[in-house]
Amino acid sequence: MAQANRSSLSGSPRTSRRPSRLVWLIPMLWGPLTCMASETSVDGEVVPPTEPADIAAVVDLIKSSVQADFDQTGHAVRDAHRKAHGCVQATFTVLDTLPPKLSQGLFATPRSYPAVVRFSNGSGQSQDDRTGDARGMAVKLMGVPGKKLLEDEASAQTQDFIMINHPVFFVRNASDYVGFQRAIDGGTLRSVGWFIGHLFHETRIALAIRNKEVSNPLNARYWSMTPSKLGTEQMKFSAMPCVGSTFVEASASRDRLRDNVQGQLASKAACFDFMVQTRDRPGEMPIEDPTVEWDEKSAPFTKVARIDITPQTAEQGEACEVRSFSPWHAVEAHRPLGGISRVRKNVYQTISTLRHRLNGQPRVEPGAKVE
Repeated sequence: MAQANRSSLSGSPRTSRRPSRLVWLIPMLWGPLTCMASETSVDGEVVPPTEPADIAAVVDLIKSSVQADFDQTGHAVRDAHRKAHGCVQATFTVLDTLPPKLSQGLFATPRSYPAVVRFSNGSGQSQDDRTGDARGMAVKLMGVPGKKLLEDEASAQTQDFIMINHPVFFVRNASDYVGFQRAIDGGTLRSVGWFIGHLFHETRIALAIRNKEVSNPLNARYWSMTPSKLGTEQMKFSAMPCVGSTFVEASASRDRLRDNVQGQLASKAACFDFMVQTRDRPGEMPIEDPTVEWDEKSAPFTKVARIDITPQTAEQGEACEVRSFSPWHAVEAHRPLGGISRVRKNVYQTISTLRHRLNGQPRVEPGAKVE
């Protein structure tokens, strides 16, 4: 079982599976009742009436954990993705001649953006890299024009793409997340009880995430897990190492992921293909359930950009940790969708603000260049 880490909105603790025939009856039975309580947006979002209270409960639980850690140690850390393997400078280049369906928002204009990429473990603890865990890739583009979604950062020039090395998340919605968070905060017995109670779906996903082997973060594929807008479409996105890449994987230490990133970038470049998958079959590609994988066979990913990382010394320590990443550092054309994304909006913003305040650090998005 992946380590219980206060918050797992990061993806730390599916294998995609086809639900039983009885499960397919649930939307038919409960769909009419859901529609009575909330409307479906043009992007497929359905906001349950209890969601605001559920989100507030999750925020309070995680905020309390971060504050308690600070009270004990005198330093506030991320509630998830605590251990970074390095922040690296990169170039994000949007391809030309994209089809009109994909040529929307950021991808409407072929151009390059300076970027910073943070590689990390999903855990809220700074644990051994040999321990099973989610691995994260957070990409921040600079010099992105347009009004941004967060009110206090509307004039920021950044666009973030947050990914994990697994295609689906292991919690369905805000209501389920409250139960999960309370179980994790309640100690070992309660957390084990939660995983046993969700054995045949959510726990299978958590185990699949935990059991993925990664020895170099530059040699892994990453997914958004949750959907976002793509202009008039809806999408999930993914980053995959460029074909023909070779990797340094010599270190086997407790910090092997950092060691192998540094070992590679000391003399070799790295690159990723950035791809999007559009929601071509709405009935099979839900917005509000990120535990369901959007089938790549029926809706394949298409390359829309390339991420190039030149040889360099990766940022470590405070220089990397002061950076803040959020799916909601975004333009409206790429607004995150679904209940888990709405939870993330409040959690990421609240915890980032709290962490920077407690540590006496400025919380400012970078400008048009890497800073």
